[in-house]
Amino acid sequence: MRGIDAAGEIDFFVAGVNASLERTGLEEIPAGRIRPHMFRRTMSIICSQEPDSEIALGHQLKHLARRTLANRITQGYSRMDTHWAKEFDNQLELAAAGRLVELLKSRRSGTDVAVGPAAAKLHSGLDNVIATMNRAPALRAQLADEQIEVLLLRDEFADLHFGTVNHCLWDPAQAECQNSLPEGQRGKTPVLGACQPARCRNSAVDQDKHGPVWLAEDADLTRMLRDPRLATPRRAALENRLSEVRLITGTWLTKERP
Repeated sequence: MRGIDAAGEIDFFVAGVNASLERTGLEEIPAGRIRPHMFRRTMSIICSQEPDSEIALGHQLKHLARRTLANRITQGYSRMDTHWAKEFDNQLELAAAGRLVELLKSRRSGTDVAVGPAAAKLHSGLDNVIATMNRAPALRAQLADEQIEVLLLRDEFADLHFGTVNHCLWDPAQAECQNSLPEGQRGKTPVLGACQPARCRNSAVDQDKHGPVWLAEDADLTRMLRDPRLATPRRAALENRLSEVRLITGTWLTKERP
C-alpha cells in the first residue's frame, strides 16, 4: 500500500502493544476508536510548553488568518485543563526522573552529587533506587537499565522540582517559601520567588548543574567586598549575602584549597 493510512497505523500500533503486554510490561490500551484529530489538543498543550510556540501551534490549528487574534485563540486552545492535568503530571514526573538519571550514574560510585540542607535526603533517595535495582534482576532482564531507573526515580522523587540554582524536594511542612503566604494558602506548591535555597530543608544544590552559578556569585561578592570605598550599610548587606552563599560554596572552596 502506498502512502500512510494514519487510522490504520494507529490501530496496528494499539493491537501490537496489547498483544505483547507480558513482554513489555506496559498497561493495556483500552478498546475504543482512536484517530489523529483526537491528539490535536494534547499536542497543543505539549507544544505550548516550548518558547515561542504560538507560531507553530497557529500553523497546526489553522489560526493564522489574523496574527493578533490568532495568538489569543491559540493560547486559549493550548491552555492546560483538568481533563489533561493528571496525565501531564505523570509526564512531568517522568521528565524530571529522566533528568535525575545522570545524578544516579554519578551516585553509583559513591560521589556526593549535591550539597545543601536536603542533600542527604537526595543522596538517600538515589541510594534507595540503586539498592532496588541491585535486588531486582528480573526487572533488568525485562527492561533497559535506564528505563528502570527513570521509573524508580519517578516513584522515589514524585514531588521534586527543578530550578536554576537548586532542586526542591518539596515537603510543605519544611518549606521556607510557605512562610510568605497566608495560612490558608500554604502547602499547595513551591513559591519560587520566596525560595531560600541555602537554608530551606527542601533544597539540594547539584554541583555540576548549579555549582557554576553559586561559585560565580561567590566570586562577584568577594570582588566587590575588596572595594575600600563601600558604604558601611552596603558592605554589611554584601557580607550577609556572602555568608548565605558560603553555606553552599564553602564545601567546594575548601576542597579546592591545598
